[in-house]
Amino acid sequence: MPEPLLDHLLATMDVAVEAFAVCEVRKGLRLIGGASKAIEVHYVLSGTMYLTVPGQPVMICPPGSVVIVPPGVSQVIAADQHPARDVGAADNCRMTRDGLMLFDAAEGAPGDVRVVCGLVFANISGSFGLLDAVRRPIVEDLSDLAIVQSGYRMMIEEIGGGALGTRALTGALMKACLIIVLRRHFARAGHGSGVLGTLRDPRLGKAITAILDTPAAQHSVASLASIAGMSRSAFAREFSTTLSMSPMAFVAKTRLHHAAELLKSTRLPVKVIAASIGFASRSHFSRAFALAYGADPSRFRSGASAPTQPVTPHALSANERHVASMTV
Repeated sequence: MPEPLLDHLLATMDVAVEAFAVCEVRKGLRLIGGASKAIEVHYVLSGTMYLTVPGQPVMICPPGSVVIVPPGVSQVIAADQHPARDVGAADNCRMTRDGLMLFDAAEGAPGDVRVVCGLVFANISGSFGLLDAVRRPIVEDLSDLAIVQSGYRMMIEEIGGGALGTRALTGALMKACLIIVLRRHFARAGHGSGVLGTLRDPRLGKAITAILDTPAAQHSVASLASIAGMSRSAFAREFSTTLSMSPMAFVAKTRLHHAAELLKSTRLPVKVIAASIGFASRSHFSRAFALAYGADPSRFRSGASAPTQPVTPHALSANERHVASMTV
């Protein structure tokens, strides 16, 4: 994938941290966690984490490692390679004094491995399938990067403090950490990366670039297929398979992301923003925006953009289809 396109995709990635927790695990025990509907991002604070997921060898993660676990993947965290006893995460959790959830597989004592775990939605309104392409955990040792250590320290402090703007700041910090992880991953794995593996087709890259560069243009499946140099049916099929959404859902998400940036950075009237990104009416735009962001444009602009309930992948798929049908 051309680097400018990858930069585009990373820039448009929106991140919301839905929950934060600390896992303490003692040698001889293993913490059993179920599959989540969101991405999980682990940061190893101390000790060495031995992470096991179905169908993969044990992943050994030294201190300073960051692990991205895709949705729907169950996992086991241990402090050694041969733990003897299982501890269920759901049955051994409590709230700490600083406001963090603690999953305790150390029986109340300091764990031999300590991990910060974030539950992250990174495709509510952005990322455009980049992280949807992750099928198995990504593990990168970032112990040499002080910015990652500082980022996690700030996130922990923010979650514990509960000050104004905590959600926005933790989301921004998590996005920075995710980009650093992916940058290291791409540099190391190159086109062997499972993330980039599904995005190699340069024909799709031409269409994606056209959408990202001119989101308000009158895109259609036929026009995008022409840009890609493919038949309409082949383009629609390959695009949907690669990005887990239809071409017009991608167009809709691109437009809404651009609108969100304008709402945050300008005082342009909502009607003007709607027209500038290709919506024929403010009402259609407001409904589509609320489906994607959990708040109408005016509330989003005033800082009330957080959805009251986490958005599940099933709900996202339904929203994407409906939003795509509302764009013009």
